Amino acid sequence: MKYSFLLCFFGLAILSACNNSKNGNNNAGKTDSITQSKAELTETFYKRLEGSIAGKKVVVHLQKVNDDVSGSYYYDGSWLNLSTDTLIGKDSILLTEYSYYEPYFKQDFKSPHLTLKWTGNGFNGTWESGDKTKKYPIALTEKYPDGSYRFNAGIYEDSVKAFANQSKSPAAQISFEYLESKNTDEYGNWLTTELKKIYGIKAQTGLTTGFKNIAADYFKDYKLQVAEQSKGSRGNDFEAWLNYTNNSQQAVNYNDNGYVVIDFLADTYTGGAHGNYSSIMYCLDVKNKKQLVLSDIVEIDSNTLQRILERNLRKEYNIKANDALSTVLFDDFIKPNNNFYFNANGIAFMYNPYEVASYAQGQIVVFIPYIDLKAYLVPAFAQRMGIK
Repeated sequence: MKYSFLLCFFGLAILSACNNSKNGNNNAGKTDSITQSKAELTETFYKRLEGSIAGKKVVVHLQKVNDDVSGSYYYDGSWLNLSTDTLIGKDSILLTEYSYYEPYFKQDFKSPHLTLKWTGNGFNGTWESGDKTKKYPIALTEKYPDGSYRFNAGIYEDSVKAFANQSKSPAAQISFEYLESKNTDEYGNWLTTELKKIYGIKAQTGLTTGFKNIAADYFKDYKLQVAEQSKGSRGNDFEAWLNYTNNSQQAVNYNDNGYVVIDFLADTYTGGAHGNYSSIMYCLDVKNKKQLVLSDIVEIDSNTLQRILERNLRKEYNIKANDALSTVLFDDFIKPNNNFYFNANGIAFMYNPYEVASYAQGQIVVFIPYIDLKAYLVPAFAQRMGIK
């Protein structure tokens, strides 16, 4: 799937839909196996990988749909994202690594790369800095310990022309990169239902049917807008704005201790100077079959949490003590929101473009390590996460 828009903070380009109409298709995620003897990667997969990068322990979440690979991991205080650079044959991948912070401060920043070769049950490879001055070994094994879950990954895509009789007509394109649980027990079924709900699909409705219905409504609205803009227009200049896109992706951000965190990323373009994008984080307590709210993790008053949040914002975005927060944000304060997520090391708050800062500054993410919240962690959550 075409999710280079995950890098939009660093170099956002206007997305355009394909000009050729194509039929909707549902590429169901193919099963991956940790006992796979053949050392080649399947067309689609989700993999939870444990191992080390530069000798430090990591858990990497990697997802592939067709020729697009994306993922994330936490390393040495940074939450890092991965996207496809190059696919090499059927067993090797070159990934670009990026964070929310570093390019923000370094205009000449060059992203590191990870070269990975599939071994049949994991990856071996090399991490290399963007300036090629540092190289470290990578060793990863696919593992699903108790309290983690396996997923199928898949994609549904469709498009429609603005003008059916024109070979080079602008078009509207829609795609859904989705996940579904491989497990069919009560927890797996609950998880799949929750993943459907993120897309607004009812539990009893199949994914293909659900996506077709959403696409049909999108295309109906698109045709109405085409008709409206065609009225009274002179020439074909307006057609340049009619290459609409609507792409979305479900990605695993955390998968342990009976919790699954899903990053739901949506990107749209409906004419104008640029598109828009946003992430909504879903923290799922699979063990107890509920979506977490912040009070399930921390018991803290909003003023205290705001002070902790602002302190970490200054550290991560290099805002000096005497400088106003408005050097980065719209305002001189930042309040916690409900768009939070977590991993084994702490909690993060996600702020989408225009929420607290300009579009050009991209998503603002503030990470708070558990040590800053130790006195406020809900005991049941801390116990399950192994936080002492």
